[in-house]
Amino acid sequence: MLYPTTELMFSAGAVVFDAKRERVLTIVCQKDPQGIEEIGFPKGQVEDGETTEAAARREVEEETGAKCELWPRLMAMESRYNTQIGKTKIIYWYAASLLEMCEQRLEDYEKFTTRWVDVDKARSVLSFENDRKLVDICLSAAAQK
Repeated sequence: MLYPTTELMFSAGAVVFDAKRERVLTIVCQKDPQGIEEIGFPKGQVEDGETTEAAARREVEEETGAKCELWPRLMAMESRYNTQIGKTKIIYWYAASLLEMCEQRLEDYEKFTTRWVDVDKARSVLSFENDRKLVDICLSAAAQK
């Protein structure tokens, strides 16, 4: 499908595995006072002049405090958001390994907590179908790594 570049946004993020590849790092966002959570993976907008790899590492570290090493295999998944700006967001996803945990550096509007989830339970706790598909793709890549 062709899109005018003015209708596209680019983001990058990562599915971060622990050292034993038994857990993945998620972000948890409280959506309402009743305690409903959205659980997904860290990602964010690619800044001008930034590579998708650099953006993925930066966003993971800012949103979770995790420094990570990206695996060499790139995955991209298109997601269409129905937002006020009406743009198509292309998200470049990477699988990654945790290097170390540091402090989160959230923007004022970001209200995330982090949660490690066992890989065998990840599909059942993730809020979005695209994230569930992404876990399967990353687990397949982990088996080949």
